[in-house]
Amino acid sequence: MVDSISKTPVSFEVASSIVADAFGRGVALVDLSELTEGWFNAAYTMSLDDGRRCVLKVAPPPDVTVMRYEHEIMATEITALRVVRERTSVPVPEVLWSDTSCRRLPSELFVMEFCEGALLKDLRPSLDAQQQRVIDAQVAGFLRQMHGIVGPAFGLQTPSAPGFATWRDAFVHLFDDVVADGEDLSVDLPLGFGALRTLVRDHAEVLDEVTVPRFVHWDLWDANVFVDPPTLAVTGVIDFERALWADPLMEGQFLRLLDDPAFMDAYELPIMEPPGAPVRRLLYDLYLFVIMVVEVAFRHYPTDDIERLARARLATTLDRFAALA
Repeated sequence: MVDSISKTPVSFEVASSIVADAFGRGVALVDLSELTEGWFNAAYTMSLDDGRRCVLKVAPPPDVTVMRYEHEIMATEITALRVVRERTSVPVPEVLWSDTSCRRLPSELFVMEFCEGALLKDLRPSLDAQQQRVIDAQVAGFLRQMHGIVGPAFGLQTPSAPGFATWRDAFVHLFDDVVADGEDLSVDLPLGFGALRTLVRDHAEVLDEVTVPRFVHWDLWDANVFVDPPTLAVTGVIDFERALWADPLMEGQFLRLLDDPAFMDAYELPIMEPPGAPVRRLLYDLYLFVIMVVEVAFRHYPTDDIERLARARLATTLDRFAALA
């Protein structure tokens, strides 16, 4: 369970009103249960009296300060879900209804289909190596499909986010933003803010290998994948709120599975062929772990588990950069 000040609490009474808005007065809410895996938006399972189950997602309260890249990401998720549903066979939930009026809550929200199955995060420890390969191969194929979607420009898919003609300019902008977030809250980082910016710029030429802006999920870890345990079929892929037009090598799967021949064979595309690919992947590690360290200051998590993990991974990444020199 991840508790965070960015999660908007929703009462049964308010959720009942949302159900009426979304489905009409003839449909009633019979059960409301919070989903606690996410780290940012609040999410609840809603059981309806007509037998359906759906999921309510709610943006953070308006008085909670979020990081620069997190502005309007609920709108990003709604659009991304629809794009992936229309243009691929990835099993993503349908967006059933959305509300930006803040009529029931002071935050934007939407309702989507419920994904059947077990979270891969919970299922993986009970699976043998071959069973894991079966699931990971499906995920690789779904990533390949999403990466086939080409965007208009590089950058976040957030409606108000700037688009960039080059991936180098887009990534440097993204990295500068998270460093600025750290500066705003005086986050203690292993390198100074200026040194971090310089480190990225010193290696940014490898980003010019990426010339086509492609759909990147960027948050497809095991807690965002649903699987049917008896068949091992992937039944749902969720949490598209951080989707961007970027380099497919940025995906989290390539943080841990680049050396997995079965996964890479299932992905099929030669993603590591350009000579700068290893350094590009290292830049994406740096970006991810700086975000994870900085966001702790925004979220106010009740324990330091996430911060300790992020700081350890950030230190390892910086050591790898030092080894390059």
